Formats: sequence, C-alpha cells, structure tokens
Amino acid sequence: MKIHMPFLIPLGFFFISQATCHVSGQSNNLLPDFASPLEIPLLLSGNYGEIRSTHFHAGIDIKTDQAEGKKVLSVGDGYVIRVNVQGGGYGNALYVAHPGGYVSVYGHLREFTPEITQYVKENQYTRKSFELDLFPEPKRFNFKKGEMIGYSGNTGSSTGPHLHFEIRDQRSSVPLNVLYFHLPII
Repeated sequence: MKIHMPFLIPLGFFFISQATCHVSGQSNNLLPDFASPLEIPLLLSGNYGEIRSTHFHAGIDIKTDQAEGKKVLSVGDGYVIRVNVQGGGYGNALYVAHPGGYVSVYGHLREFTPEITQYVKENQYTRKSFELDLFPEPKRFNFKKGEMIGYSGNTGSSTGPHLHFEIRDQRSSVPLNVLYFHLPII
C-alpha cells in the first residue's frame, strides 16, 4: 500500500492536537470551565478535525440561525492578544488569552466591540491597508467571562453566517479539540 506524504502531514497535525490535552497531563475534569460563546443553542455545522479540501478543520463551526449579528461572548476571563482582519481565511477574527495557557479564537465576525473597531480603523488608516494582523499590548482589551466581544458574521472564507470557534494551547498555538472543554453543544 502506497501512502502519500501530503496526507501524512495533516494527519499528524490531527493526532498531535487530539493528544495535546492528555500529553499536558490534564484530564477532562481539570479543564477550565469555559462558557458558551453564543447566547443561542450550540448547533454545529462543522466539527474539529473534519477533512476539508486543503486541510483538517482546526475548530468548530457553530450555526447562527442563518443570520449575522448574534452576540459573541468571551468564553472566559481574558484579554485580546491578536486582532486579524482579512478578506479570506477567518475574516474578522479575535484571539483572547485566558489563564491556564489557553487562547480562544472567534472567526468570521461581522464586527468587534466599538473599542476594538476603533483600534482597527485607526490602524487601517495609518497603515493604508484593509487587511491587518494586530497584536495589541497585553490587557489593553480585557473581557470577563460572558462579556460580549463582537457580533457573528460571514466574513472571510465563509459560505454562510456562522461562528468559527477554536481553543488553542497558548505556548504552541496548536488547536485543541474544543469538544474536550464541556461546552453545551446540542
């Protein structure tokens, strides 16, 4: 049987990220008590590790009732470490660092909170570029668990309104299986 190398690389990524929770010595009972990122029931349209045309899916896609503008909430206390704005990929995305070494990622947002939107606009005009990858100084934008961080949308490489959501290991940036974190997924 012949196995092609391009297949092995993404497959290795999938197994490494699946095992990360166990390698770090944490069991499911020791994981943080993250809240839901939306105020609506969490129904999935995409799952962690799904085979996509060019990659394995690194998070979950949460349905937003085929509508934009649902409040997106911080899953835990934390602060923004990255704001990414691009025409493709995750579109408008926020990365929030949490205690314990986790980062939550929120992709395809329609808009951010007013303070972050102002920060983005100032940088877009200063840099004369729509697309940005910003790393605000630590704790400039703080959020409490359950606090609104933006609104769901359909930006970037999205084929319909939804929230792309990930949890990553902060040190390695490796996406972890969100399903380990006991979110109230239906």
